[in-house]
Amino acid sequence: MFVIICNVNIMECDTMNRNEIDLKNKAILHKDNSLNRLDVTFLKHIELSEYKKSDLLAYWINDFAEYHDEERIFDIAKSGIYSRGDVIKVNLGFNIGNELGGLHYCIVLNKYDNSRNGTLNVIPLTSRKDGKKYDSSSVNLGQELYNVFQEKIEKEKNKLQQILDELEKIDDIPINIKSIIEKEQVYIKKMENEISKMKKDSIALINQITTISKQRIFKDIVRRNVKISSKSLDLIDKQIIHFFTK
Repeated sequence: MFVIICNVNIMECDTMNRNEIDLKNKAILHKDNSLNRLDVTFLKHIELSEYKKSDLLAYWINDFAEYHDEERIFDIAKSGIYSRGDVIKVNLGFNIGNELGGLHYCIVLNKYDNSRNGTLNVIPLTSRKDGKKYDSSSVNLGQELYNVFQEKIEKEKNKLQQILDELEKIDDIPINIKSIIEKEQVYIKKMENEISKMKKDSIALINQITTISKQRIFKDIVRRNVKISSKSLDLIDKQIIHFFTK
């Protein structure tokens, strides 16, 4: 009886091994086919002199691969808790047709978020371009986002100046304090560079409402604690009700 059981188990193991090999071979075949198909797409873009599109697609494939690899270790609990009206920077990826792609600021729509929630519903923002027509559902936020960032920069500058004023009273400044000051100066410079791109009006693209993984949130300290006004949220609500509900 023991021998029979062993033989049965060996047969099961052999069957499982063959199934595993078949699955592995199919996975390799699908991978090779996908890479070959992708290569055709890249060559087509290059032949048509669509170099920018080719580059953007390549950047997104690299980003997508990193997101995919990080899924196993991504800690949702540490990704942050957001509230309605928060402005975050999101990698929307390389999308199809008129879908918005690339790095864009977005407005969080979620009324409730928690440390176990891995997704957010957002409205993408874009800078207004002269002469361009936008969907009738869009909301022009004016320079609100620019002004919010400008105010934040001034607060950070004042905070830094207060620290520098206090340090003038000290003869020997500790190395760790110097390091903190340098990081703060880099932070301020980074924010100044960021808002230099925001001098035109910001447009909330209501017709591009989408759901994102929190993995897509661009890890950039510039966006921290930035929120649009209740007045702007009310305008957005009216457009959502008008275009998406009866």
